[in-house]
Amino acid sequence: MAAFDDLHTVTFKVAGFETEITPLAKTQAARLAHGMTDSGVLALTGVTPSTEPQYLYYWSFNNETLTPDIAVDETGAGIVFEAKTTEPGFGTGFGLSPVEAGKSLSLEGLKTLEITLPMQGVVSLTAFALDVSSSNTGPKSFVLSYSIDEGETYTDFNADNQFQNMNPQARNRYDFDMGEFSQFIGIRELRLKLTFLPGNREGAGDYNENTGVVRLDNIRLSGVYSGEGSSGDPDMPSALRYYIFSADDGRVVAQQEVAMGAVLENGKLDVKLNPGVYDIVFVAYRTRKDVLLPAAISSANEFYFGHHFDDHQAVTYASSIRNMEVGNADMEETITLKRCYSQITFDFTDFADDLLAVKKIVITREHPNYLYTPFGMPDAQPLSDVQSVSFSGFTDLSDYQVSFHQFLGLLNHPAEVIYELTAYGEDGGVLNTLILAEPIINNVRLLLRGRLLGNTGSVNGFAVVVDTEWDQSLEREF
Repeated sequence: MAAFDDLHTVTFKVAGFETEITPLAKTQAARLAHGMTDSGVLALTGVTPSTEPQYLYYWSFNNETLTPDIAVDETGAGIVFEAKTTEPGFGTGFGLSPVEAGKSLSLEGLKTLEITLPMQGVVSLTAFALDVSSSNTGPKSFVLSYSIDEGETYTDFNADNQFQNMNPQARNRYDFDMGEFSQFIGIRELRLKLTFLPGNREGAGDYNENTGVVRLDNIRLSGVYSGEGSSGDPDMPSALRYYIFSADDGRVVAQQEVAMGAVLENGKLDVKLNPGVYDIVFVAYRTRKDVLLPAAISSANEFYFGHHFDDHQAVTYASSIRNMEVGNADMEETITLKRCYSQITFDFTDFADDLLAVKKIVITREHPNYLYTPFGMPDAQPLSDVQSVSFSGFTDLSDYQVSFHQFLGLLNHPAEVIYELTAYGEDGGVLNTLILAEPIINNVRLLLRGRLLGNTGSVNGFAVVVDTEWDQSLEREF
């Protein structure tokens, strides 16, 4: 065994991480869906980077719109609701110094209200608060739940929020502590949903789900905003892991995971190695679910890397160095991490009335679960039972352009992706099912444009556009 004195420093340069990654093209619609303006800057309103807590989002409704008065991302933020009324109404509001008691959001027959809060640049949260009241026959309680996967699943935050002031349209103040929820940081967006319930009716009239009126005011989220490009940027990896194997026998020599922010701060990563020849793999990622990596590894032929299909906004990169020779002196190597995924976007061209009848779209992968395996396919592979990702909560036509990240690894040749799309209507019935297939490589944007409802309209078929900033652009009909 080599002596400790034989160790030499190998410095891996990762400076300029963002610019060294080949950029993935985004359309204007994709940028706007993520709260970006044409210049790539968040649509900030009344928020400045600070180390102190402030309002990140605030709705006073005094201008009688659903546009927030204060927002980290005014374009990406939003309020949608399910109620008897389809258009927002506005009634008398409640004051919150220094904002005057102007207007409130007033909704008849309100069942649920969902608030979308983009989180780019947010490094911590402190509280979510609001004022709420209802008419004599309106709901007197609500469930507060949250989603960190863009509305696919919801978890109860507080299941019972009984009104304390039962008089008609009497103010009830709610303030929820958000400081302990670390899972809200580093995600693309946080969604909060209020589901209204009859509640305890003592002191109020009988509940009427159709005629009861709810008023909401001073909806606000507070926390610390450090500015875009912070370590919480959902488009950047949050962790970097490396594996160093002996090129002679494949055994693991070293492995470590470090925070990406620490790597970017000094632009390099130092590793001590004995003289010899090594194979090295770097992976970087930001995932909502567990990343697909071996829990324990002893040899290079056990290595794999990927992400779950339903972790549809996961960010994954990789790079490898083969047969790197370490001699009797310190040395330096540059690593360039490359995207392991491609962005798949569906743009549906159905007539507006037809498309608005679609309440949920489920995309199921029919191709294998692709992995990055630079040393060959291992005998033990991860099990991922989830084959589908669903999209719902559509409020206007722009919401029907859906996209997700498809993991492919680092490919030398195209791999075929096959998707089954199922459209569901209001009652949960299937409106149409179709299957699309296309060979692609990693780090491209695949745009599939056509009619979701197939031959129910005047035009059938999909246009296929493969967009990459490397050397190809392909469009055809099928």
